[in-house]
Amino acid sequence: MKKLAPIAAAIALTATAGALADNNTAVQTQAGVTNVATAVQVGPLVNNNSIFQTQAGLLNVSTAVQSVGASFNNIAHTQTGAFNAATSFQAGSTATSAAITQGGIGNFGLTTQTAPALGSSASINQAGGFNFASTLQVISTFDTATINQNGLLNLAAVIQPLGAGNFATVNQTGVLNAAFHTQVGIVNLSSSTQTGALNSATAVQAGSFNGSFIEQDGALNLAFHGQTGSLNAALTSQNGILNAATTVQAGIGNDSFTSQTGLLNLHTTTQLGLNETAIANQVGIGNVGVILQ
Repeated sequence: MKKLAPIAAAIALTATAGALADNNTAVQTQAGVTNVATAVQVGPLVNNNSIFQTQAGLLNVSTAVQSVGASFNNIAHTQTGAFNAATSFQAGSTATSAAITQGGIGNFGLTTQTAPALGSSASINQAGGFNFASTLQVISTFDTATINQNGLLNLAAVIQPLGAGNFATVNQTGVLNAAFHTQVGIVNLSSSTQTGALNSATAVQAGSFNGSFIEQDGALNLAFHGQTGSLNAALTSQNGILNAATTVQAGIGNDSFTSQTGLLNLHTTTQLGLNETAIANQVGIGNVGVILQ
């Protein structure tokens, strides 16, 4: 029996190693000063994953973790500049991809894809200084999240839990802009584009086949879209300073279009019915409008 013990131990060790991780690839390329790259591919059923980390510059940090049931996933980090940080987590995900590209100083990007996520993708592109971007995909199937930031101190977050086939895109150019997109449902499309300073855009979608589009050019503009129905479309365009627009759609097949040009304009649209159309155009200073359908 004692002679069989080493053989049994060797078999157990081999089985354990196979259960932890197989066929994973990690590639790190660094040029510069004091850059730090960490790649972790350890855990049960962590198989056939890849991590690519490229750094050129000063004191950039890249962290990529694939653990516990992650298979056929990909993480790619590219950093040029100084003091940038990129972090990606994949756990319990299959065939997902995460990419973070940063050029500038002090930018932070975070992607999380977990339990379970299938075929979803997240992309963060940052140029400038001290921008923050985050994406979260949980119980997510073929969702797509994209954040593009160019400027200083911009903030963006895309959250996609319990969804399938959703698309969210954030584009920010300027200073201290904020954008938040949340999608729970099926095949929703959400996009926000901000140019200027201190603009805020929020889109919340909890239905199916909805479309949300926000465009802001100026400063201190506020836009909110809330969609809990199906087949709704909402567009808000703001040009100026301190304009505010809110659109809420809880019906089916509604269309809402809001345009604001000027200063201190306020508009609210609420649609609770079927196949309603709301069009609001405000040009000037201090106009107030309300549409309820």
